[in-house]
Amino acid sequence: MAILDNVTGGARSEAARATSDLSTLFRPRSVALVGATERSMWSVNAFENLRRYSPRIAVHCVSPTRATVHGVTAAASLSALGEAVDLAYIMSPRDTVPDILREAAANGIGGAIVLTAGFGETDDGRALQRELVAAVEETGIHLLGPNGSGYVDVRHQVVPFGLALPNLPDPGGASFVLQSGGLMKPLLSLARAWGVGVGMLAGTGNEATLSSTDVARYLIESEETGAIGLFLEAFRDAEGFRSLAERALELDRPVVVLPVGRSEVARRTAMSHTGALAGDAAVTSAVLRELGVVEVSSMEEFVATTELLSRGVRPRGGRLGVVSASGGSCELVADKAADEGMTLPRLPSAALEELRSLLPAFSHVQNPLDVTGYATVNPSLPVDAAAIMGRTGAEHYDLLLFQAFVAPPGRPADPDLTRAHFAAIADTVKGLDVPVLLQDEVGVGLSDFARELFAELGLVRLPGVEVGLRAVANAMRYTGSRERLRGAERTAARPTSSAPLPEGPLSEARALELLGGHGVPVMPHRLVSDAAGAVEAARLLGGRVVLKICSPDIAHKSDVGGVVLDVEGDDTVAEAYTGLMATVTARVPEARLDGVLVAPFRPGGVELIVGINRDPVWGPVLVLGFGGVLVEVLADVAIRPLPVSARDVTEMLDGLRGAALLRGARGRAAGDVDAVVAAVLALADAALGWGDGWDSVEVNPMRVDGTVVEALDALVVGRSA
Repeated sequence: MAILDNVTGGARSEAARATSDLSTLFRPRSVALVGATERSMWSVNAFENLRRYSPRIAVHCVSPTRATVHGVTAAASLSALGEAVDLAYIMSPRDTVPDILREAAANGIGGAIVLTAGFGETDDGRALQRELVAAVEETGIHLLGPNGSGYVDVRHQVVPFGLALPNLPDPGGASFVLQSGGLMKPLLSLARAWGVGVGMLAGTGNEATLSSTDVARYLIESEETGAIGLFLEAFRDAEGFRSLAERALELDRPVVVLPVGRSEVARRTAMSHTGALAGDAAVTSAVLRELGVVEVSSMEEFVATTELLSRGVRPRGGRLGVVSASGGSCELVADKAADEGMTLPRLPSAALEELRSLLPAFSHVQNPLDVTGYATVNPSLPVDAAAIMGRTGAEHYDLLLFQAFVAPPGRPADPDLTRAHFAAIADTVKGLDVPVLLQDEVGVGLSDFARELFAELGLVRLPGVEVGLRAVANAMRYTGSRERLRGAERTAARPTSSAPLPEGPLSEARALELLGGHGVPVMPHRLVSDAAGAVEAARLLGGRVVLKICSPDIAHKSDVGGVVLDVEGDDTVAEAYTGLMATVTARVPEARLDGVLVAPFRPGGVELIVGINRDPVWGPVLVLGFGGVLVEVLADVAIRPLPVSARDVTEMLDGLRGAALLRGARGRAAGDVDAVVAAVLALADAALGWGDGWDSVEVNPMRVDGTVVEALDALVVGRSA
């Protein structure tokens, strides 16, 4: 993800920072359509939406050229309206917008939506957007946009929105804020089809002053909001987002984020492996996890997860019980549950006994439970089976999924009979100690009758196996994450020192010296400038040695023949020195050479990479994983934002796929994890101590061999002015 330039939207105004009370923008009693005209479908749609969906809102039209617009009398200006208005919906030419904002504020209007485009998203509109921001700063008016189509407040029936709308979903606790206005209509359509209850859906446009984070903060403070979903193309206010996430955890009103616009590696630091591994997407995911924010990857998952969390579903863990009428569906659930880290525990003996007496003899009683097609003959069979599983297995399951139902595709011939059947399901669900969710095999839309019936009975439905179980897994992870984060002490940032780094890359010898001075364990080494010096260094270091070229211009020494391994004996060391210098000089004649680093040859052990990269949005992040020459091939790394604690580093190590190697798998000596943690924290302290004066700090590899932990190679890149 990227922070956008302030010109294109992203600078939060002081007015926006000063208040989270956006009621003048989102709770108007009257709206003025400025630039209203029948020649624009934006104007036609905005007028019709307000008239159709906002019956309690007074709608005024402002047109400098026409006395009547959309069948109502139009005023020539806001000042000419002659009565108080709360919200201005501005569709005028872009050059007129700043002055219209000033006029609106002068007439007591507290909120404005600017539909007009052509501001910060275009080269020739950036100066005009700066003027628009200045007008907001002068007046204190709350501005949504520009280049935004408005919002749809389903719960309070306030719909200043410039696109033709589908039938709206029912009101509910799931609210959404999108940086892409074009996705608002499809989201509303999907929410209605799935029976998702929506509070507010807002598009933020260019975010010239108010960001998506500001709007989300306003919504999250409302008790009517159960969860909020954010569709983000950019994080324009990292600190504000952190604050939002912390407040959401405190209130238990989850934040769900669908981040887009992420390249595989949107920012690559050429000097370090860490920069390649810590791409924007990986860093964003790591930060969201640490903030207790749920990250999703599709619109369907976005809607389903936000809805489920808004309904208060908080699974204590991932143990599922399943009641179905299809063996194939049972298998799909079992596979998807395994993919998402959930389990299907065996039925307890009490449940086995009761279910065998209830179900046909040809059924196979297990979890997931297929009650067979006999449910068609006896519709109460799956309900009774769910009651048995929930009653006898409340301590064995965190959640029950009930698939043995068919949602009415339309109004049934006997609606009372259908209502009675689902009422029996609802009564069973309410009487159990374990939460129960209805789940379709596929994510089809609900008929109006089914949607209204499920809402009336309070039944929570998952749309299909794939999306439904993703939503359940997300709710499970949120529950565990909130419990962990609420109970953990926050890691305080360490103070920075005043010692500056030189600009650009440092030689390996200098990098090792600096890191060693901050408590990072480094290998013994000597920097030499001739063959005789190399021979003497090898004798002092104990025989078998490694020779490495030392240059601030060569980060990946093996790529240019700048490393010679396992050299022993005076003559061999001297020849290795001479050959290495000749090879590097021929291949990289322009490189500055400080000499050759001689160090002990260290075979065996486990090699780690420990790196710290500066993300343009989130700041310093720690990258920890299995390293050496295979670091980018294996890419087995964990990422967390700084600062970190010893517990954080331990969890990062434990989460690596190769963690067993460090713990002593297959006859290896177990590594000293506490020593590794201490070394990582020392490296992090060094980077934080240098403040903003660096771009990348990396040890690759850090060798772990039993109780021995040491940096074999290091890279420090000072930040360029």
